[in-house]
Amino acid sequence: MNRVTPQDHLPELLGYALVAPRIKVLYVPTTKVACSSLKLLVSQIEGTYNATAAEEIITPNISQEQTIHNYRVHGLTRFFELPRKEQWNILTSPDWLRIAALRDPLRRAYSSFENRVLLRAPGTPQVIFDRCPDVLVDGRIDVAATFANFAEQLHADLPAFMADDHFRPQFNSLYCDQYELHHLVRVDQPGALQDLADVLNARGGTNVTLARLNSGLGISPSQIYTKHTADLVAETYAEDYRWFDFAPHTFTAASSSLVLDPLQQALITNLRETTERLKIVSRSAFHRVGFRYGLKQMRKSLWIRITNPRGKGDTRLLQW
Repeated sequence: MNRVTPQDHLPELLGYALVAPRIKVLYVPTTKVACSSLKLLVSQIEGTYNATAAEEIITPNISQEQTIHNYRVHGLTRFFELPRKEQWNILTSPDWLRIAALRDPLRRAYSSFENRVLLRAPGTPQVIFDRCPDVLVDGRIDVAATFANFAEQLHADLPAFMADDHFRPQFNSLYCDQYELHHLVRVDQPGALQDLADVLNARGGTNVTLARLNSGLGISPSQIYTKHTADLVAETYAEDYRWFDFAPHTFTAASSSLVLDPLQQALITNLRETTERLKIVSRSAFHRVGFRYGLKQMRKSLWIRITNPRGKGDTRLLQW
């Protein structure tokens, strides 16, 4: 890895990082790189995980597991909330453990495509749906052909896709040429995540079990990639290959097709419709949290804070 050269704007670049003050751990997440599992692990070891809040938040989530990305659920301190002096101390002090994770770029790209394009997860910018329409065969999605179009579009205009951080290069999430990371875990390596869990448990004096969250549809990249699409994605993420020495890909197929059968197509359609309904319900809930309702909640929350100063984690305070 290249030599560390800190820059003054580093705290802004890592503003989305998460801090566990009790165990003195900085976690710099990268989407689709075990970030759900790691957020849950760190928050449980830190002692901030709020399972009750996970049942009460009104943002759209297609599974309970995904609520871990809400800061009210994981309870970890957000790096951007800290004073600049404290930020630099966390980034430079030997007392702090700084961790992150990496994943093979081609596997991460397919995983992001499956979640954001194929399943149309909440929060995906509309521009990505517009750029990546379904390729249909007899009314059913050809996943490989749809991915091939996605790979072309991604390669042609990566900045447009980076509106969604699931498509950002891993280097552009970590910027690890500017600070020392103690554990840069390769999640594709067997046992690597468990080794990190052991380190964190030892640091926290806990025995938290590593949970594997947000598994995909079970489609293997070997069913999707051709040599051409693999070359496109590798060129798109050339910076990640350069910085992190990922092994070159071994996909050699000249063509690929994976057309969903009628039952699979029905399931995908149902999932997409469910996601749309979740977004509608979520918008309605946010509209309910209007001025009058919000004023009422603020009065209630103020009363809770006054009568119970230690109750900052009370889930009745979640709306403001």
